Amino acid sequence: MKGIGGWLLVYVIGSIPLMLFYSAGLSGWFFEYPAALMAAIFLAFAIPLLLILRKSPGAPRWNIALLWTASILITLRIIYGVLFQRIMEGQPRLNSEELLAALPILLGIVIFSLGWAIVWTKYFKNSVRVRNTFS
Repeated sequence: MKGIGGWLLVYVIGSIPLMLFYSAGLSGWFFEYPAALMAAIFLAFAIPLLLILRKSPGAPRWNIALLWTASILITLRIIYGVLFQRIMEGQPRLNSEELLAALPILLGIVIFSLGWAIVWTKYFKNSVRVRNTFS
């Protein structure tokens, strides 16, 4: 099997909303979610996806790097948001109730992000389609 199809196409299509989510989260790290910064982050994250569509030989490596970079950055963003952001804004820390309410969602995001990176890294490293398309 060769070409952009099967699970590789699922990856490209499924990554677009995830990259939008990452872009929004990261653009709000230190600023008030500026649209231009969000668009710039999204475009940077979209470059490895474009490499897949162009069948660039380096596409698998770039996408693995993207997966782990985005996953680590969104995890750091969440940790910063929970532990430091309110203090930096002159507000009190989250109380126990607020933390317990937010934790399942935030842990879900981190677990999904890491899971997404693990699954697709294995796919890029082991897939016959990927090997045939990008070698």
